[in-house]
Amino acid sequence: MWDSIRKQTGQILAYGVSMEYIDSNPMRKTIRPKHKEYEVKRKFYTKDELNTLLDAFRDFGNTKQNAFFRLLAYTGMRKSEVLALQWKDIDMFNKELHVNKTVAIDEHKNIIIQTPKTKASRRTISLDKGTLAILNDWKIQQRTEYLKLGYNTSSEEQHVFTTLKNTLYIPNTVNDWLRYILKKYNLPRITPHGFRHTHASLLLEAGESVKVVQQRLGHENSKVILDIYAHITNNAPKKTGQDFADMMAHQ
Repeated sequence: MWDSIRKQTGQILAYGVSMEYIDSNPMRKTIRPKHKEYEVKRKFYTKDELNTLLDAFRDFGNTKQNAFFRLLAYTGMRKSEVLALQWKDIDMFNKELHVNKTVAIDEHKNIIIQTPKTKASRRTISLDKGTLAILNDWKIQQRTEYLKLGYNTSSEEQHVFTTLKNTLYIPNTVNDWLRYILKKYNLPRITPHGFRHTHASLLLEAGESVKVVQQRLGHENSKVILDIYAHITNNAPKKTGQDFADMMAHQ
């Protein structure tokens, strides 16, 4: 009975988060009785599964969420890094973005911006044309939509992803967005961090070197890549940024 009520209430609130009526799902803070987990979350997707999920985000029609998960999928960034991005960090001309900060929650439950914990996490990531186009679409839409709400987002200091009050997102909000789409389109479960695993696995499958993948993901040493991403999926072409986009192309 409890599980049924909790599930239905959670679904209603998750819809509210996905439509941005509310910033976060309060049901996530409730504690359920321990029981066997029936469905195991996937650590990574195959190329086809990733394309299917990204198609679902496009079909859903939320330009902001589509841009957010496109970045996760095509850069291997941490969700906290993406949420901290400002437009000045994205160089459209040179097709790259600079990772130099993250979003975190402090001891008082406040959302803060902090510098990355390691030197390796501060990095520059190459971007493909498709991702840049999606980001540019969101940038234009953000200016129009937020101006109607009374916010001028034209400054390069503006954060790329913010609530309708133009404040930073609680990191777990991203999980709610993803959970809603996975359920709506009946897709295999995966976490936002799973996009990072997927990006690394598919790059290695494409023939990219361990060292390059390590640097792109911001790991301090290659051991992490070798340990965590040893389960690459098969095939093999070559390279980064635009090459990842080419590999992900439907045709």
